[in-house]
Amino acid sequence: MKTIRVVAAILIDNEKVFATQRGYGEFKDGWEFPGGKIDVGETPEEALV
Repeated sequence: MKTIRVVAAILIDNEKVFATQRGYGEFKDGWEFPGGKIDVGETPEEALV
């Protein structure tokens, strides 16, 4: 099985949770937290930036 390392952030401000809605691809119109795939040689913190 292929392993893909990913990272996500959950941002909360005064009881509001930040999420984004996808505008493309297989999961179009679905909701997700900001983040993404961690590239080779990249730290999770760098991937979030």
